[in-house]
Amino acid sequence: MARIDKPQFNQALQKGINLNDADTVSKLTRAGVNVAELKAKADVDADGWIKGGPELEKLFKHVDAFDRNGSSASFNNTGKAGQEFTALVNAAGGTVPIAGPREGRFAQQIVDAAADRVAKQGPNYAYDKAPTSPLTMLSGNKRPGVSQPSWLANNNKCNQFVGDTLTQAGVKAPTWPMRDGTLHYASAEKWPTFTNLFDRISDPSQIKPGDVIVKDYPGSGESTAHIEVISGTSPFASIGAHHDGAYAQNTNDWLKDAVWDPSKKCFNVNGNDVYVLRPKVAS
Repeated sequence: MARIDKPQFNQALQKGINLNDADTVSKLTRAGVNVAELKAKADVDADGWIKGGPELEKLFKHVDAFDRNGSSASFNNTGKAGQEFTALVNAAGGTVPIAGPREGRFAQQIVDAAADRVAKQGPNYAYDKAPTSPLTMLSGNKRPGVSQPSWLANNNKCNQFVGDTLTQAGVKAPTWPMRDGTLHYASAEKWPTFTNLFDRISDPSQIKPGDVIVKDYPGSGESTAHIEVISGTSPFASIGAHHDGAYAQNTNDWLKDAVWDPSKKCFNVNGNDVYVLRPKVAS
């Protein structure tokens, strides 16, 4: 299921939609689009064209209103929203974006979920506290999304935050089974080993929001790795859990001076191994 965000939407419709053209109106009508509603909602200057930033913003809101993905910044390109968007793109002579491997199938879902978890549970990812989790089988999670498993308190939770983010986004996160049949998310340093769940990105120019980044320090065990969700690339920005909670930041470029190490299939950054992982499996 591809998601269409605002930049993709504007790119696909950059030529504008000429509602003065009888052929365009015919195409839209045959595709089930209410042309009168389009004019009323998006043709701000009443010139018969829907074109340019302000009018495309109105048009995006119109299409997004048919969607139920929970984000005002994107819509699923399916159902009525997808039907409307495809008809508009065809009428405008554009091309419907296709989410390929470089963009990441789940990119927007992941970024949206990370921001949502920060907004609703950010302080509870602090070292001494316990957040809720959408992972049904998480140990102690009697009421997913409501319970705050006590064992999470007084533990580092960077892997918990990213795992919860992926789970909320409908993406499979790496877990370990406990003896009682419940699950824990894998420790941060082990995430790169789950090649069934992630592609590794080797070209810095292809790193995208929604990718997962892991910094593995020398040694192993507690506090020897850290993991976050990449939320921006120009400048680099990420969202993750720290000692004082989960939040977004753009003051620390994890990939500055990075050198690709083909033997480890990761970047070397000042003696640390840095992996960029692209989730590829739905939960």
